[in-house]
Amino acid sequence: MRRILSVFFLSTASLAIAPAAVSECSVDHTGPADAPAIRLSQIGLQLGTHGKAVLSTPYQHPTTWSLYNGQGDLVSSGETSVFGHSEASSDHVHHIILPSDLPIGSDYTIESCGGKSRPFAVLAHPYAELAEDSLSYFFQSRSGIEIAEEHVPEPQFARAAGHTSEQITCFSGKDQLGTEWPGCDHVLDVTGGWYDAGDFGKYAVNGGISTWMLLNAYERLQKHQKTNTWSDGRVPMPENGNGLSEILDEARWQIEFLLALQIPQGTRMSVPIGVQSENADRPLDLTETDVSGMAHHKVHAAKWPGLPLLPSDADQTRSLYPPSTAATLNVSAVAAQCARVWREIDPVFANKCLVAAISTYNAAQRNPDIFARRNFDGGGPYNDTELSDEFGWAAAELYITTGHAEYLTSLTRTPGAHWLARSGASELGDVSWNSVDQLPIASMLSASDRVSDNDSARARGILVGIADRYLDDAAKDGYGLPYPASDYGWGSNGGIASRAIALGYAYDVTGDSKYRQALVAIMDYLTGRNPLDQSYVAGHGQRAVRKVHHRFWAEGADPIWPPATPGALSGGPNAGYKPDEHQKAILGDCAPMTCWADDYTAFALNEVAINWNAALFWLASYLDTTPPTQPNSTLAD
Repeated sequence: MRRILSVFFLSTASLAIAPAAVSECSVDHTGPADAPAIRLSQIGLQLGTHGKAVLSTPYQHPTTWSLYNGQGDLVSSGETSVFGHSEASSDHVHHIILPSDLPIGSDYTIESCGGKSRPFAVLAHPYAELAEDSLSYFFQSRSGIEIAEEHVPEPQFARAAGHTSEQITCFSGKDQLGTEWPGCDHVLDVTGGWYDAGDFGKYAVNGGISTWMLLNAYERLQKHQKTNTWSDGRVPMPENGNGLSEILDEARWQIEFLLALQIPQGTRMSVPIGVQSENADRPLDLTETDVSGMAHHKVHAAKWPGLPLLPSDADQTRSLYPPSTAATLNVSAVAAQCARVWREIDPVFANKCLVAAISTYNAAQRNPDIFARRNFDGGGPYNDTELSDEFGWAAAELYITTGHAEYLTSLTRTPGAHWLARSGASELGDVSWNSVDQLPIASMLSASDRVSDNDSARARGILVGIADRYLDDAAKDGYGLPYPASDYGWGSNGGIASRAIALGYAYDVTGDSKYRQALVAIMDYLTGRNPLDQSYVAGHGQRAVRKVHHRFWAEGADPIWPPATPGALSGGPNAGYKPDEHQKAILGDCAPMTCWADDYTAFALNEVAINWNAALFWLASYLDTTPPTQPNSTLAD
């Protein structure tokens, strides 16, 4: 049996100020009973990098660690660095930094304090398969098409097409606030698009940011002449063989749906104008308005579908729900991005996107305060009444695509929207469906050949400033995660993954490895370096999520149904979750990082969603294509 000895010499003065010491080094099992106290990524560490593990122990002083290869030979050893109490996880932790010269291999293990890590690998490309699976997630979330066996990881994930002919009209009748909606005269063909989350709803607002993330990942690859790393045929789907990257094939599937949500010219509808109280005792006030060119907010049924359920068996009547300014601006921004990406690939499609981008932007300018509300059953609200960031996003994307200065000028006339004129990056929130300030800044860099040097420099400074703020959060976290303990809410994993955008561009423009190390810390957390020893990415890791809240990936509800498909990202810990009695027994008294369970009934913890997976794909594809020793010198100027 291996024995680890540690000898410490402490002065009388240091003993006087030290916290109550634990006399013997022993591990602290803060997670599941079978979880090792030494935690690290379960998908492997990248060749040539300093891998990091976290040891949970109440011991107050540095202790030794030893690294063994698969044959049991001692490869390296060292001393832990004591971080101390970790607020987000509520445990006392040490850090273990591994040497960067470890050879490729499997079944490495770390031992310290009598504890032992899971076996792990050192790989040249640990993120490649995860990147592919996280993109395949979108194909498997398509509406209106068969998901055939040849295009999925295993036969169990194949399914028949659902909602194959969505030629539908507007919702009519009473909503949950008692508002009487008269419906509309038009019928739109909105077949296709992605199912948004664990149900069968399709949305402009969450669909917009998700599509942007895929296209931005592609634009960035194009900028660095790395599109060959995501060339045709890498991910199975029906479009294989068309000569285009699957990133574009997948994005186009959703873009066609987003464009189809646009309302015909000459249409007048009764809609709520301005901010109104969401009071169940008082219906909304509707005003007949010209909504030509606006986009419907969403598509779903009037009631939530049951679970488990195949999309092909979902027989509820589905409707178009009222237009919103936010939906309209999402369509405008993504359509503008589409117009420049497809300009050389498919000029006809690019022009279709540009026409839609301009007409939706004009419609939003004409109707700036038609807001979605939490008033319809059967689907998520995606309600947002602060749209200065959406106006700024759409205007900036149009400016980048067209070069027309009036779009940039219009930002100065929208209070709060002109991020180029702001004094600092601290004003910009994290990326989410209702906070899109960072998106056009990233577009300024991925398409910097289309903007002025001054605007490009300003964009670089803003994103680096945001990334530095994230590094401050990492320094305060016991697991080195660039995320504050106060922010673990619904979809925390998506919020964490979305921080990769600012960090990634900061690495691009500075070449400073600290930003890439923060990206790796995010990936490590999502794949096992956390107090639950949990990989939140299905199919990746020894303890990977399986029982997500989903109608088809419904193993949790019935074992004959498939688990979550590989590459699906769970929503993650939610410190604000109010569990029922069943879930209380599972969660107990949880710290922010530990308020999670692989339980399909806990949708506020364990749902999946396209925006979270889009952020995971952005992160995984970035790490897969950006070597740790080769920053993108084309932007680091």
